[in-house]
Amino acid sequence: MHELAVTAIGADRPGIVATVTRVLHERGGNVEDSAMTILGGHFAIVLLVKSDDSPEQLHAALSDATAELGLTISVTRAEGPRSPVTPSHLLSVYGADHPGIVAGVSAAIAEVEANIIDLETQVIGSETDPVYAMVVEVQAPDPAALADAVTAACTALGVDHTLRTIDAETY
Repeated sequence: MHELAVTAIGADRPGIVATVTRVLHERGGNVEDSAMTILGGHFAIVLLVKSDDSPEQLHAALSDATAELGLTISVTRAEGPRSPVTPSHLLSVYGADHPGIVAGVSAAIAEVEANIIDLETQVIGSETDPVYAMVVEVQAPDPAALADAVTAACTALGVDHTLRTIDAETY
């Protein structure tokens, strides 16, 4: 079996997950890892799948089955070593919405060689008073360096933040 990375994105509507996963199941594939979410008015799927299909075969099958859903599909090989990654910290960032928040915070995380495990953002609040909210799971080899770098970046960006250690026993 091959490990394949499958992405699908399109206008949000019922049946997207059911259609994509039905095709995978019917073809003997198995979803190993996944992330699925609504982004604005679009639904996005990212999957790691074990399958006997080649990327081209699975792409054709998914494209045929989802044609009426208007999805953009991508299938590529994703084989290689995989090791479990456990986050050590949870970072919450919030403040007035403006460009550069994700770029600035992610650069601070990268500069201390910490790894972003998961990152979600959303603009909340009213149209006249938008608030940018970001939640990041991070694996940090040096927690003190992470705290210093994130504090400096958030101060420069004019946003607030909280950084908490994740207790692996209860996570």
